[in-house]
Amino acid sequence: MTGLMRVLLLLAASGGFSPALWDSFSKEDLPPEAFLDEGPGLWERLGYSETVRNNLARLAATGWPEREEERAARAGVRIVPFDSRDYPRSLAGTPSAPLLLYVRGKWPVAGPTVAVVGTRKCSSYGWRTAAEIGRAVAGAGGVVISGGAAGIDGAAHEGCLDGGGATTAVLGTGVDVVYPRGHEGLFGRIVREGGALVAEYPLGAPPRQWRFPERNRIIAGMADRLVVVEAPLKSGAMSTARHALEAGREVWAVPGRISEECCAGSNRLLFDGAQPLVSVEEFASVAFGRQLGLFPPGEERGKTPSLTEKEQRILAVLKKYGERTVDNLAVECTMSPADVFSCLALLAAAGHVFPSGPGRWSVVPR
Repeated sequence: MTGLMRVLLLLAASGGFSPALWDSFSKEDLPPEAFLDEGPGLWERLGYSETVRNNLARLAATGWPEREEERAARAGVRIVPFDSRDYPRSLAGTPSAPLLLYVRGKWPVAGPTVAVVGTRKCSSYGWRTAAEIGRAVAGAGGVVISGGAAGIDGAAHEGCLDGGGATTAVLGTGVDVVYPRGHEGLFGRIVREGGALVAEYPLGAPPRQWRFPERNRIIAGMADRLVVVEAPLKSGAMSTARHALEAGREVWAVPGRISEECCAGSNRLLFDGAQPLVSVEEFASVAFGRQLGLFPPGEERGKTPSLTEKEQRILAVLKKYGERTVDNLAVECTMSPADVFSCLALLAAAGHVFPSGPGRWSVVPR
């Protein structure tokens, strides 16, 4: 293990914000070995808190960096320091870039990158939109980056995987910790299907409230552009958008209902000048410089037969007026509820509509 790697591992586990700790040390123009040789006296002079100094001393005395490196090797986890050729170039130039990355899965993940973020408590429309964006990015040969959380994050990851693409989840825990618990299957699939789980925290690091806002800067820094789907004003997604703007990234937002709190932040981004994402296909065309179909060749949804007159009527109403119940559709399309149910089932199977709530239906975002 190099002297630099030993120092970086110690700082990552010190309990302080490691980029700031490293920045103060690097200004001393000392070799990495001096960090441990001069020890507590140097750390105090650098302004490290007593808690950080005590943690550093304990970890160094017990050989923690060497044991952490061994644990990572046994778990198939790579540790990528900031001076490695495999450290993301886009991230290296951002403010407070992480000193190192723990990576589980394929690395580096190649391709243009799009970060997709939003609220954990999203609507069915938001979930579907995020999934379709993920699928479109995959179809264009891109990589989806998100935070592995419930809601919009999970939908974007799953959409990308369903489209045959690779996705990266930047976690607010160690890469060996599953959080939320229900995402064990998703995380396993990300790794198996050519993506990666990434974190700046040591193995076994549990979820802590302050870690999730910290990791948002990594999501923004690794992405070429950012899409916000349903975000309240005070949310992690808005924090990620601020980091993206500071890093000079392109920011897009999906318009939402002005009466819903979960869309207040994303709508505010549009008011402040973010690019409006009003069509998934058009976004993919602009972002990747080419037209594409949302579904791979040979997929059944790409071979939808012609719609019947009744199916066309229902689809036209949903496109014009938005979410509707079966009773609404029966009245507006002058059809029986039984006929409406039958048509909706066929339209859903063809990928045109989806159940957007109890007894309610909407058009799949395009």
